[in-house]
Amino acid sequence: MRLLPFTVAASIILLSVAAHSQMGCIRGVVVDDAGQPLPGMPVGLAERTWDGGQKPAGGTVTDTSGAFEIDDVPPGTHYELGANNDALVFPASLPQPISVTGSGPCTTVTYDAGKRAGAAKLKFKVMDAATNKPINDITVHATAGTWSSWLPVGDMLHAGVPVGPQVPSLSNLHIEITAKGYFPSSLDLPAIKPGEIREVVAQLHPEILGCITGITVDDSFAPVKSTMIDARRTPYAGDGYAPVHADENGRFRLDRLRPGDYDLYFENEAEGFSRLWVGWVDQPGLGKLLRVTVPSTGGCRNVTLNMGPRGAWLHVVAIDADTQQQLSKLNVTIENSKNNRQGGTSPLAEAQPVLVPSHASFTIHVWADGYRVSEPIRIEPLIPDEKKELTIPLRRRPIPGDNTRQTSPLP
Repeated sequence: MRLLPFTVAASIILLSVAAHSQMGCIRGVVVDDAGQPLPGMPVGLAERTWDGGQKPAGGTVTDTSGAFEIDDVPPGTHYELGANNDALVFPASLPQPISVTGSGPCTTVTYDAGKRAGAAKLKFKVMDAATNKPINDITVHATAGTWSSWLPVGDMLHAGVPVGPQVPSLSNLHIEITAKGYFPSSLDLPAIKPGEIREVVAQLHPEILGCITGITVDDSFAPVKSTMIDARRTPYAGDGYAPVHADENGRFRLDRLRPGDYDLYFENEAEGFSRLWVGWVDQPGLGKLLRVTVPSTGGCRNVTLNMGPRGAWLHVVAIDADTQQQLSKLNVTIENSKNNRQGGTSPLAEAQPVLVPSHASFTIHVWADGYRVSEPIRIEPLIPDEKKELTIPLRRRPIPGDNTRQTSPLP
């Protein structure tokens, strides 16, 4: 990785810390379809990420009254809350969108876990249609009404567990069985009785696999060497592909791809490119997310992956607002100023330059252990390879037990 000497081209010192934010919290109760509280229900909070996925943001288990609280949640509007417990025969319901504020009372919510359903189980026997050999590395997606889940059948078969996971009973099931290198197979199953184990027998036909070849270039169409390319199939079908790296001439090849659409993500921080801002919307100065279709007839698609302009560098320094002492072990979150669901967080062991997009406006939040999250700071578009310094004072978080957080009763 090339060394990046850092010189200060501009400095922004934030003098006012009177207006500040803090970590938020979520408080609520989980109930069934009749409104009765459900104790012992695992509750999970997920953050919707810039690429359409999710990452865990907190979790807990409801107490004897069905109540729960999740603390230390960064403010944001891009969270989803879910609760399920197969042991209590409450399968996963659709997640509930949640917004979290950084000041004032906790966000309160009543989560409806739905109707208690007696659980059933599925047992799978999947064969290769050409060789009649068993296929164990399978992924199964099952739906029943509003319930939907990816079932870890392949992992269970590899572990020697012949009977698969629980599914709702008394409801018709639609399942789709997939495996890498095979066409998917869809089945509709009639309602299963509570406690029943239903065997599912299916055959999968081998697919004609294709590939994507190409070259990675910058905004001047000059080749960029050693870039990592990650192909994400859309919509997600339970399979994943290992990233590849471009050679010294910027050329790459992704092999053994199932037919379908793929989004190509890229990263090469040594050359000034980060996947952090790949696909940001309403930012015409950035490179675009490239979608490539691998045809069902096989063969290779050749593409030019234009990664857009190189990024800029933001040197983030956080100080204690009272003592002016410099802080270490920071977390810097960068978000698209046009869409705060797009972005990501960089943990820093010490103050150092952070790669940020050029030709695009963005906002950042900074926090450190024991300190409140900073107010969002908007950065106007920088030019490629520009260096800018940002000094941010942070306020300490209240000491536990000082009762400074406002609270509100459960709904």
